[in-house]
Amino acid sequence: MFKQKTKLFAVLLGVLVISTAAIAQSEISIGRIAPGEIDFAGFELAKDGKIHIEGTGASFEKWGNNLVFYGWIVNSKSREVVWNLLDEYDREYFHGEGSFDFSADLNLKKGSYEIYYTAMFDRSGYTYYKNDFADLVQEVIRAIVEEDDYPYYKREKYFLTMSSDDSDFKVNDGKEHVNKLAEQAIASFVRTGDHETKSKSFVLKEETTINIYSLGERDGREFYDFARIYNLKTREKVWPNNSTDFDLAGGGRKNFTVFQEITLPAGDYEVKYITDGSHSFDRWNVMPPNDPQFWGITVWCDRKDMKNVSENVSVYEPVVDLTKIRDREYVSKGFELIKPMDIRVICLGEIAGGDPDDYGWIMDAKTRETVWKFSKTKSEYAGGDEKNRMVNEVISLPKGKYIAYYTSDGSHSYRDWNAAPPYDQDLWGLSLWTIHDNDQSNIKIFDEEELSNENVIVQITRVRDNEKEYKNFAIDKEMKVRVYAIGEGDDGYMYDTGWIKNMDTGKIVWEMTYRTSEHAGGAHKNRMFNNFILLEKGNYRVYYESDGSHSYRDWNDDPPIDQANYGIKIIKE
Repeated sequence: MFKQKTKLFAVLLGVLVISTAAIAQSEISIGRIAPGEIDFAGFELAKDGKIHIEGTGASFEKWGNNLVFYGWIVNSKSREVVWNLLDEYDREYFHGEGSFDFSADLNLKKGSYEIYYTAMFDRSGYTYYKNDFADLVQEVIRAIVEEDDYPYYKREKYFLTMSSDDSDFKVNDGKEHVNKLAEQAIASFVRTGDHETKSKSFVLKEETTINIYSLGERDGREFYDFARIYNLKTREKVWPNNSTDFDLAGGGRKNFTVFQEITLPAGDYEVKYITDGSHSFDRWNVMPPNDPQFWGITVWCDRKDMKNVSENVSVYEPVVDLTKIRDREYVSKGFELIKPMDIRVICLGEIAGGDPDDYGWIMDAKTRETVWKFSKTKSEYAGGDEKNRMVNEVISLPKGKYIAYYTSDGSHSYRDWNAAPPYDQDLWGLSLWTIHDNDQSNIKIFDEEELSNENVIVQITRVRDNEKEYKNFAIDKEMKVRVYAIGEGDDGYMYDTGWIKNMDTGKIVWEMTYRTSEHAGGAHKNRMFNNFILLEKGNYRVYYESDGSHSYRDWNDDPPIDQANYGIKIIKE
């Protein structure tokens, strides 16, 4: 891994001309910090030389938590740890024994280095059921312990000093080397803090090999601070892939690092990095990684391939956008295909059990038949909590009018997650995308209400509890009509139902029954009739009656798929 890492950084360094603003100074002193903080500086050796390190470290054990004060040195070019106080003194001192003085002389090769010092709780065996629980523990300990009992308030005692008698030893702030690497990369987000979402788009004009270096936070399969690379046109994730190895990054067990070289075809791409509310460069809640300044992601390519990289990214927008869905929403959008087309459907939703809780679907506007629906069987893991699911597929639809829908329950939605969010939070909902650029002109958006006014003969919809409504209509000739009705039924009986009466003869010509209806989605008791009947010329009255529970906007169980049409419609065929 180290050889690969050095090789990859050598590629990036070959692109750069780095001139750090070093200061003629013979000593560095860092430390004297509170738990969760990190202090650092940089230095250069113009030739191979010797440095002297001394200071005070500590390890205090309290209630199973081990508070440690320690430092380490990183080679700025290879990002290799060349010295670590934990390694040097592990067996002798780091077992909750208190403070200790240390001193060491190191022979280092010519080059640039960064030196770090931190005060941190060592929870290497901790299970992170809640990602910010370690922060809570820290605050509780701060509030209840006495200074003499848990002496991290005496932080001025713990520090690291480094010096050299060599005139070729120069000090810098420790940031410039990382900054130069970031500035010259295709995309780079370093020193990322809490609650950040950073992204950058780029174009590859032809197939190009790129290098990726990323650090973040994860526990098992769940990622909390992480990066993704997407194909902007297809919204498909191109990295991480099946070959990605997440290695330990040093420090706490949840710190991970990735070094990978991948080849991408020509296209438009987006790099995104997302952090949660704890454990970042702002403040660490377990021991930080060995390379904390690169907390984030850096993407670069070889010098010879820089000609392939551009920032002139095309604009990609969905033709139907029902995304960023919040709690208890029910939204829809009508669209018409002027010709048969392939459409990309991207749907992110919540499936905690067998049936979806937040989901989308597409209906034929004329027949009210469902032509596509989000389901567990066709979805895949969307990142974050296991209940986040997504579908990204291309479907073929004939010419015609359609309505896209999305509905959500009362929890776990955009910007109000009750568990780890999905990787692509902005797409929570349903969106439709064209496959070919010239297909945009073959799709037209229409108002669903206007369509209903064109085709519906009569309707009683969005029925609430304890309602009994009727409407009259006339047929001037024998006609085949579509009856579309949704109601509540169980054990062979209907509780919310509709019927049609011929007012000329006084006879019931159609009635919604349990046996003639089918499941309408959601709870088992949601029933639907969607079929044709033949009506003679004459005068008619359509009725709908509901009982005292489970109706539009007042469901006592999962609502039907087409909840806005709860009731009955008579539609021209």
